[in-house]
Amino acid sequence: MKKAVALALTTLFATSAFAGAADPGFYVGGGYGLTKSKIKSLDSNSDGSIDAGHSLRAYGGYAFNRIVSLEGSYTKYGKAEEGQGYSWDPSALALTANLGYTFDSGFRPFATLGLSYLDLNESGAKLFNSDSGTAFRYGIGVEYMPAQVEGLGIRLAYEADAFKIESAQGQDNETLNVGSLYLGASYKF
Repeated sequence: MKKAVALALTTLFATSAFAGAADPGFYVGGGYGLTKSKIKSLDSNSDGSIDAGHSLRAYGGYAFNRIVSLEGSYTKYGKAEEGQGYSWDPSALALTANLGYTFDSGFRPFATLGLSYLDLNESGAKLFNSDSGTAFRYGIGVEYMPAQVEGLGIRLAYEADAFKIESAQGQDNETLNVGSLYLGASYKF
């Protein structure tokens, strides 16, 4: 029995079986996760964080090699209600560089850096002079491409948008961070 388990694990992680994970090509995917935002003027919590529920994400891009990919994504962060009729439902459209390294085992740790267009979609009494604009997108994660299903990628990552925002009450500009920890799946052509 132990030999059968060892043989199965060796076959699963054989280095030659994962050569396709590093090939260039287009990919598309989607993800589902948990959202958290942070800005002190919106919340009375000591850390200034607001749970906004669940996020949905669609992404796609082109992998040039085992290190660099160019990726576009759309993220719907989920609705957050702050009481007294105020809510926001942020979404972002982003273009990022996905930088990492695809190991022969099929694992790929990566970081994303780029720009996004963030729209808070405020409803109720407006808390900000402008609830949309250009944001900085950043993230970190790991992806796994099993050899048994060619083209499939499973991703666990955290990505966020940082946005300079001006309060409608005339307070100083603050940085709003809206982020999501998500699990995603993609297919590489």
